[in-house]
Amino acid sequence: MRRSSSTARLLTIVVALVLTPIALILLSLGGQTMNLTLLAYGFDGDVTPLIGPVLLQALGLALLVLVALTGIRSSAGLIVVGLSSIGPLVVAVLPVTLSWLYRVTPREWGDGLLYGVPLIVLASLGAMGLVLALVRRDPRPKSGVLWAIGLIASPLLLVAGAGAIAWGIADGTLFALQRFQFDIRPEAAGAVVAGTVLVVAGVLLTRWSPFALILPAVALLAVGVALIAAPDATVPMLFQLPRPLNTVVPSMLLYAGGAAGVLYLAFTAVLLRVRAQWRRSEQAPSAPATYPPSATTPATYPQA
Repeated sequence: MRRSSSTARLLTIVVALVLTPIALILLSLGGQTMNLTLLAYGFDGDVTPLIGPVLLQALGLALLVLVALTGIRSSAGLIVVGLSSIGPLVVAVLPVTLSWLYRVTPREWGDGLLYGVPLIVLASLGAMGLVLALVRRDPRPKSGVLWAIGLIASPLLLVAGAGAIAWGIADGTLFALQRFQFDIRPEAAGAVVAGTVLVVAGVLLTRWSPFALILPAVALLAVGVALIAAPDATVPMLFQLPRPLNTVVPSMLLYAGGAAGVLYLAFTAVLLRVRAQWRRSEQAPSAPATYPPSATTPATYPQA
């Protein structure tokens, strides 16, 4: 399969590095208001205060979809922004860094980091780039066994990874900010790192099964819609999760749950498009080779 040109790689890197931070900021801005309205202040049934935050998150989501679509031309942009997930990972492992960021950045940005939004989004984007790079290197479909394994294991790994990150944040970063105790908690730090690895592994399994992210995407979108449309029923259900998950998971879903669902669907479409490009290149007839006339071919002359 034809590889991406240097121009396409450079262009996708620039687009991804410009649009991704803006998208994350918009998700955090909208998510903070939604989080305070639905969880902190108590929801009175008036959805008017949620219109602005939803629009901000929709705009951020549109930018993330554009970043995912760059994968059609090259996977370089997705891989580069995926590498930037090291920053949010360091913040989650070392809570004292977040306390410093709160002093120099708007609170909305810090809250997004607190609930692991950049970490999950950037790690997923990087894994998507790796999948596209592997598919371009070897686009042949995998066996039915691997396809079934990916379809089943990918959602389980994503759920386990998000849960481990949420537990690590609650027992690490959130614990530190609430008690002003910024010592590293090894169990919490290990949970965040392990959760990030599981999220990346869950996305990487789309290399085997391109439809593996459909079920997680539908589930995230359903929960996101339920949080906005019926918070009185959905929020109490989320609070039934084991502690400390119930202190982070509802906020994490409000900040980026729906965005992650749409992003998974967009990446599935990109992955299918890249595979379709390979099929078309395989089916395209090659031009017949032309050779100079053989020296042994007898010449023909018009009759006298």
